[in-house]
Amino acid sequence: MEKNNKDRQQQTLSTTRLIWMIVLTTPILAIVVCHYSHAAFSDLGATLPIVGLRTIFYSIAILLFPLVRLYRHRPLIRSTDTTVEPLELSQRFIHRVIVCLITAEVILGLGLLLCLLGDDLASFYLLTSLSLLSIIMYRPQVIELKEFDT
Repeated sequence: MEKNNKDRQQQTLSTTRLIWMIVLTTPILAIVVCHYSHAAFSDLGATLPIVGLRTIFYSIAILLFPLVRLYRHRPLIRSTDTTVEPLELSQRFIHRVIVCLITAEVILGLGLLLCLLGDDLASFYLLTSLSLLSIIMYRPQVIELKEFDT
């Protein structure tokens, strides 16, 4: 039983780390896309309220970053759970990692959208940095799987 639990932990950690590595490559792709298409869409920025959009997107990013932290540090085992199967715990962990990474990708998407709408590259790099910080800070870690042992 103990060996089966350790195997499940390793499998869960391997799965979430693979997902994490795939998500870690998307900022590189976004930087390439932004640099090659920034000049093509810079005319569009003159007709749009870029400053207003930038303010809204910054506000969304500032709100999402601490929400990810709150969601990520919730316990896997809730107080109302009487018994929890290891498979259910691993699914909860994978779900938690995926939701946090998607939220980080949303922050990256906001920066890419601003860049494609004709905003300056500083806004893009700021939101990309915040997204990368979130991806790195909330990566899957072995210590989070300690709840599986209970």
